[in-house]
Amino acid sequence: MRKFLVCPVCFSKNVELDAGGVSGKFCCKDCGYVGSFILEMSEGEYAEALKAKEMKYEEEKS
Repeated sequence: MRKFLVCPVCFSKNVELDAGGVSGKFCCKDCGYVGSFILEMSEGEYAEALKAKEMKYEEEKS
């Protein structure tokens, strides 16, 4: 099962190593997050996380 990196702030998959990996941190190209904490998810886990995020957003709107 292939896993990929996900931003813990905005759940984007547009994540890269910051400073070429020298700093040990990651950078989200969508929201600008920089930090050492990053999520590693499979496609199924990612779909569940997006669904939960959407449900939370809908609850907060109500």
